[in-house]
Amino acid sequence: MRWVGNEVRLKIFYAAASDRGRVRKLNEDAFLADPALGIFAVADGMGGHAAGEIASRLALKTLQESLAQASRSQEAEPSPNQTAVISLPSAHLVNGIRTANEAVFHSSQEKEEYRGMGTTVVAVYLVDSSPVVAHVGDSRLYQIRTKKIDQLTEDHSVIWEQYREGILPKEALSSSPLKNIITRAVGMQPSVDVDVRELEVEKGDLLLLCSDGLSDLVPDEELLKTVRGASGDLNQACRDLIDLANHRGGKDNITVLLIQIE
Repeated sequence: MRWVGNEVRLKIFYAAASDRGRVRKLNEDAFLADPALGIFAVADGMGGHAAGEIASRLALKTLQESLAQASRSQEAEPSPNQTAVISLPSAHLVNGIRTANEAVFHSSQEKEEYRGMGTTVVAVYLVDSSPVVAHVGDSRLYQIRTKKIDQLTEDHSVIWEQYREGILPKEALSSSPLKNIITRAVGMQPSVDVDVRELEVEKGDLLLLCSDGLSDLVPDEELLKTVRGASGDLNQACRDLIDLANHRGGKDNITVLLIQIE
């Protein structure tokens, strides 16, 4: 698929897959891939009575609609050069996630069974020469370049805070009993803080977005090995990653979205 941005022409390919895993009865994950808008995202919902499924899908639907509206507004009235602290794409992406937060929170107040529902979101916005990523929660973005993999997002979780503060070594993160306790989520409060940063991408880069159903069970180096082992077949890479997580127990829903920059 070809996407044309305002300042740079990129050729991208993408693939995505989602699986409920081997334990959960429902799949409360969701993904969004809209190359026309340049938005790609993964969400991992939480809440009883299928509320997590509603939260993740509502968040991504709202995010997509918000960015579509921002895109139309820009076309109608081109913005002057930005001198703000963050770029215009960053501002649009953060605003989209905050709008999604409001939508999920308001929905959670309408029915008793939806109370407390929420979702993680990790989103990549490829709209000009400075692509951006924003996230809330512990769904992740990785960048794969040649033989190296880097985690570009920091989990909003109890154990990640302990790791940053030097309380917990990185090798202990996957075995901690606190690993599934997140400190931020979309929709659980009236407002939310969103982390955003610009990305530096090169031809040949792979961007991997995923829920913790994958990252909790498959270490970074195995993610790299599995993706590279698919020899450029993104659909196969998604299937292989999900199969690997299921082979390790499939304790949670598993969602993978891969973007190849060409």
